Amino acid sequence: MTAGDILDQAIRIYRRNFVPLVTIVAIISVPLVLIQVAAAIISFGVTGTFTTTQNLGDVSAISALFVGASGLSYLLGLIGAIFQNGALTAFVSERFLGRPITIGQAYKRALRRWLSLLIAALLVGVALFALLMLAFGVFFIPIIGIGALSAAGADNTTSGILGLFTLCFCVLMIPAFLLVIFFATRWVFYIQAIVLENYNSTGGLGRSWKLVRGTFWRVLGITALLYIMVAILSVAPMYAVLPISLLLPSPMLAAVLNTVVQSVVVILMTPLQFAALTVLYYDLRIRKEGFDLEQQLQQDAEPPIGNPPLAFGASV
Repeated sequence: MTAGDILDQAIRIYRRNFVPLVTIVAIISVPLVLIQVAAAIISFGVTGTFTTTQNLGDVSAISALFVGASGLSYLLGLIGAIFQNGALTAFVSERFLGRPITIGQAYKRALRRWLSLLIAALLVGVALFALLMLAFGVFFIPIIGIGALSAAGADNTTSGILGLFTLCFCVLMIPAFLLVIFFATRWVFYIQAIVLENYNSTGGLGRSWKLVRGTFWRVLGITALLYIMVAILSVAPMYAVLPISLLLPSPMLAAVLNTVVQSVVVILMTPLQFAALTVLYYDLRIRKEGFDLEQQLQQDAEPPIGNPPLAFGASV
């Protein structure tokens, strides 16, 4: 399949299974949004401002409550997203292959692999975070040093040397970002490998690495196109509600509206993103491993279940 074929296939799966796909994401996203909104309103009230009668202790306690609730919601969101993405992968896979599956069955498949999914997500997160910190570190540390020396009255020669030194470090920042892109692309299919092929955490990362080998630029191009498309579709609703948020009587209500809209965008866009990634995953298996021939042999040996597979020329 070409990039256009992959996106078209993903959109068809998304359109034909819209309700269950968005429900899979809503199961995780909606409770988290309710927690965030409730914490904000309980902490700051509907107006979203502190009153003059509140002392410093009250303000600190309210702020601590809000920060703690927000932090808990963020942590739960990260963990929930791991299993949500696993369930999306399982659901899209079965629909791609023309087999029936329910929301509960999709989540059961993801939860059966919970430990491997969690460890793999931690490994990927730590690795990419370390590379990002390296990129920011080589950029900011020399700047901070130059600022300190300038404040101490360093001469022009020293400042010039440090400026050249900073330039070299800034150049090193570019390879660090490129490494982030490289590793993120090579590991992009670890969820599919763990959920659909029952690899463990490191095995899933290795399986994704192997699948992308030799097709790195194609995978990078398609995933970049996908993320750009999702970003464009996600930005439009935010700008659409901006005039409404400016007309609301309090900053808190505007913040709640923006939070709800962002959640709706995530619920709508995440299934499309994972549908495309899962179709691309199967496309690589077809190209490299003859997965379509394997499926055809199984279909010849067994009675067909459900609809014919979408990937192999079925009419939709």
